[in-house]
Amino acid sequence: MKKNILLILLLLTPLLMQAAPLSQQQKQTVIANINKAVSGLQSMSCSFVQTKQMKMLNDKMTSRGQMHYKQGNKLRWEYTTPYKYLFIFNGTKVYVGNKAKKDVIDTNSNKVFREVARIMMNTVTGKALSNKADFTTDVASSGNSWVVTLVPKKRDLRNMFSKIQLLFNKSNYMISEVNIFEKNGDKSNIKMQGISTNKAINESVFAIPR
Repeated sequence: MKKNILLILLLLTPLLMQAAPLSQQQKQTVIANINKAVSGLQSMSCSFVQTKQMKMLNDKMTSRGQMHYKQGNKLRWEYTTPYKYLFIFNGTKVYVGNKAKKDVIDTNSNKVFREVARIMMNTVTGKALSNKADFTTDVASSGNSWVVTLVPKKRDLRNMFSKIQLLFNKSNYMISEVNIFEKNGDKSNIKMQGISTNKAINESVFAIPR
């Protein structure tokens, strides 16, 4: 169970970038603009490239896949290369696995998975920025991106990672990268590519496999 939770969190992580700090008023303006963009987000699809840097092995692993999000707590995160692995969040159900092994968890009966599912969904869409109960939030400017750093407050999450960094495009305030810095020193970077928003997505994309 703990392994699955870590795998989910690892979906959502680069080297620490140089970023210019903002005034408190500037931060509030950026977050307000991101929240405005997110409020109109009904669906989002993209491909992604994930690069994981492991501290102990001094090595990097690269994987690719597809992501689909739809309002109503629906998210599909699918690894296609170099291995196949699938995560689906649909309402209160979470699917984790592949053809060889799978788990289906009811988040109503599993508090930890319910929290992980909620945080992952909010991170992908950018809604986590205003979640003061879960994170302290900081905003900085770096090139063409707003860099939002989320530091977890809850002990269970602090034990797994030290912070999450979200990069938003300055032109449209849409998310472009998600970074997770793990407690053990490992880092992952996910670059989202070919993002399309507010287009129809068939419900079968979010069906829980049997």
